[in-house]
Amino acid sequence: MGALREKVDAFAAFADNASLVAEFWRRQIARRGEAQAEALYRHLGFNHLEKKVEWEGLTLSRDPKLYEIPCIKSMAAAQDQSKARIGHVLLVLRSDLIDQGMKTIKKLDVAEYHSLVVSVPKGNRAELRSEVGLTFDKGRRLLASELGAKSEVKQSTEEDTLLDDVTDLTASRVANDVQARIAAAAARYALLGLTGRELWQAVEDELRSGSVSYIDRAATGLANKVLNFGRSSEAESRSDEWDRVEYSAILDQNVCGPCSADDGQTAANEDDLTPVPNPDCEGGDWCRCFHVFINQ
Repeated sequence: MGALREKVDAFAAFADNASLVAEFWRRQIARRGEAQAEALYRHLGFNHLEKKVEWEGLTLSRDPKLYEIPCIKSMAAAQDQSKARIGHVLLVLRSDLIDQGMKTIKKLDVAEYHSLVVSVPKGNRAELRSEVGLTFDKGRRLLASELGAKSEVKQSTEEDTLLDDVTDLTASRVANDVQARIAAAAARYALLGLTGRELWQAVEDELRSGSVSYIDRAATGLANKVLNFGRSSEAESRSDEWDRVEYSAILDQNVCGPCSADDGQTAANEDDLTPVPNPDCEGGDWCRCFHVFINQ
């Protein structure tokens, strides 16, 4: 068979396959509706659909709805500012844990490197808890502003406990990462034959100059979680000031399947919506979804 005929046959086969794929997605749209079909498309990992909207200096996943406009800018700014503040605290914690871990591992035998344990200093924990409290208050004030009122809600004991828990979980997350990295680096350099001062300098240099992307991720997840917790607290205390609540994925530039599927879902009670950040989000800590409380 000639080269041209092979090429033509390949084009024909491609066209036949494309026709079958197109027909499959036409059936999905007809059966599920376009929004649900698109959510399935994205959930399957296809990224051919670009949905980015430039709006007043922000890049959004779609055009904002009228009742989203009052909260988009303030929510985006709060997420970024809170992440930066919490991230700074976590970077200081990381540095202090490296100091502590380096002192401790030098006292261990080679066979005990894996048992290295670092503990979160009380001062670092207190500073992180303070930022968590400020972030919670910021989320509460944001919703109060959207509802046209000033927040005067006092923090409950239950809320205090939850803020304590997310503080400790995040601090433990960083501590676990630091101790694992120190132990792994010490074992690796020891296997290369380094000993004494040379060994510990190599380990510390790697830890100090290594990636801090895990800190950025942890800060993002904590900030967005606590902001939404603050919004929910304010909403619960003002349940007579809004009519319904809607899930919004507008701030995520690249919306994953689960978040896209929930975007626009509404309920009379927040508990009936998927939590935010979305626990099923394919981006994990990067989820920027939030609930919009509508009083129209």
